[in-house]
Amino acid sequence: MNINDPAVINVLHRSMIARIATLSRTGRPSINPLYFIYLDDHLWLSTADWTLAARNVKADPRVSVLFEVEQSHADHQVLRISGRASVRTDQEVQLSSNLQFMHKYILTPGGILNFVTHVHLLHAMRSYHAQSAEKGLACVIEVIPEQIEFLNGGVHG
Repeated sequence: MNINDPAVINVLHRSMIARIATLSRTGRPSINPLYFIYLDDHLWLSTADWTLAARNVKADPRVSVLFEVEQSHADHQVLRISGRASVRTDQEVQLSSNLQFMHKYILTPGGILNFVTHVHLLHAMRSYHAQSAEKGLACVIEVIPEQIEFLNGGVHG
């Protein structure tokens, strides 16, 4: 299966959150939920360079990105995209990805609904972004897909 498979594209366009699985320098696993976009056959995940996800990618570029796919209550799957990742802080990538993130998460009906639904978290978001500005650079994690598969029996919420 490849990244341009219609079933994969459908999941990527409908999903709002990606869960990136990374490994620390000592091999300890970590899973972090992040906003993402799909652009030019790559996944781009928004974070800051001081976060655990970014630090782990710098230590070991092997990652898996997970997307929950609920077709019906009884039929639950997870899309897993495994590949190599890098932390990107270059200005050109930041500008182009920021526009795409704004379009997905703010300037669409789904983005507006997401914002209104989570407006009570606005103070926490401001605090997070202020902390990010103090601690280091905003960045995106670029994931180049190598293996893509649907897994049955995802976590039920």
